[in-house]
Amino acid sequence: MFRLLRYYSFTSGLALLAVALVLISVYREVSLNHVVEMVEKENVAMSRAFANAIWPRFSDYVTLDAPRDGDTLRARPETTEIHDIAKGLVSGLSVVKIKIYRLDGLTVYSSEFSQIGEDKSQNLSFAKTAAVGTPTSKFGFRTTFMGINGPLKDRYITESYLPIQGKSGAVEGVFELYSDATARVAAVTTDVKWLSIALVWTFGLLYGVLFIIVRRADKIIKRQYSDLHHEVGERLTAEQKLRQALHDAEYANKAKSEFLAHMSHELRTPLNSIIGFAETMSHEVFGKLGDPKYREYANDIRRSGNHLLELINEVLDVSKVEAGAMEINEDDVDLAAVMKECAALMKDEARKVGIDLSVSIAKDFPEFRGDSRRLKQIFLNLLSNAIKFTPASGRITLDASIEEGGGLKIAVADTGIGIEPEDLSRILLPFEQVEDHLKRTTQGTGLGLALSKSLTELHGGKLSLESEPGVGTTVTLRFPPERALVAQPRLPLNL
Repeated sequence: MFRLLRYYSFTSGLALLAVALVLISVYREVSLNHVVEMVEKENVAMSRAFANAIWPRFSDYVTLDAPRDGDTLRARPETTEIHDIAKGLVSGLSVVKIKIYRLDGLTVYSSEFSQIGEDKSQNLSFAKTAAVGTPTSKFGFRTTFMGINGPLKDRYITESYLPIQGKSGAVEGVFELYSDATARVAAVTTDVKWLSIALVWTFGLLYGVLFIIVRRADKIIKRQYSDLHHEVGERLTAEQKLRQALHDAEYANKAKSEFLAHMSHELRTPLNSIIGFAETMSHEVFGKLGDPKYREYANDIRRSGNHLLELINEVLDVSKVEAGAMEINEDDVDLAAVMKECAALMKDEARKVGIDLSVSIAKDFPEFRGDSRRLKQIFLNLLSNAIKFTPASGRITLDASIEEGGGLKIAVADTGIGIEPEDLSRILLPFEQVEDHLKRTTQGTGLGLALSKSLTELHGGKLSLESEPGVGTTVTLRFPPERALVAQPRLPLNL
């Protein structure tokens, strides 16, 4: 039976309690950190006042004349004088204890006389302040504490190490001021208490509203469950039919998966037959067809079949790439020859529409480690796209060069219609085209660029696109140096 209300009551109560505790804890921590920061700023300001009152008179004593022995230091008249001045300075302030250190760590003065003469050189906070001149503070609770005016109990104390800077700006000594932050912590505690009360009321109200909603939903679910149980009890025969339907659905799903797995062969085989028979008929291999229209129809069938085969191949290739099933068969490839071959294949198509197609390949262009069939597919796709979107009298160039560092750069540039800046990233996605689908004038699936990009990346390269509307588009392929096969020089033989 459903236990929605019970589960909700338990889990939501725990969740709301955990959220409330986290919020209260974070608020308290942030508030206490703010208190420490504020006290440190106040201590910095007070240390300047102390330095103005004490340092001009006692700087030589602290830095040069003070002995290292604690008893001797306590007996010095300077200690009593500093103590009297310090008591006068802290009167009415939150500072409850003062120490003065020499840069070597000697405690020259402390309002708690028993600590005079101690060595603080190993204290990290002191060392940081003495070396860098940066104030450092820490905060904690003290059950007992000896202040400048007598013992204190149960106090929150912020102790700050503060640099004493001379006229030259250099650090000459270190103050340690202990400030009583108990009142501020009490204010934070009060704020936390009120925040806790507000959260309890807010979360309690939220819990109550959600409880009512869940209780109503629980009743509805229980009623529906009861109705469904009753209905199932009356329709035992229908259950068997449902099981059979489930079995049939699973079988159909399996059949669909097998169909998709073998779709490549099943679609390509009849298409190849249609294309082959159409080509045989158009060339009248077994005799005249009679009416010239038959030859024209045969040519139309062949062209349409080839076009459909290209579309199917592109869709299947993109599907393989997206599924991570695309593999490349690597071999040593004469990349320059491949590019020239692809340009030669596309040159007639370009000439028919009045486009000049040229190839420029750098001298000593190296061989390439890759899949020659996939590389041809890349170049043919890019050249075909360029021809589609370049008007008559336009130019297309296929340029190959060696970049600094040994990488290979291949660019297909055209003087076509170009691409709007906002379409540059979209055009590299599958099934996307430059033209809107409602006013498209060119054929194709929009897979050419996406497939070329994926095949380039399978070779470890990158495809980038630069375009300006009305000026043209440049597609650039960059392959890493390790794809280039640099010929090793022949060494002379010493016979």
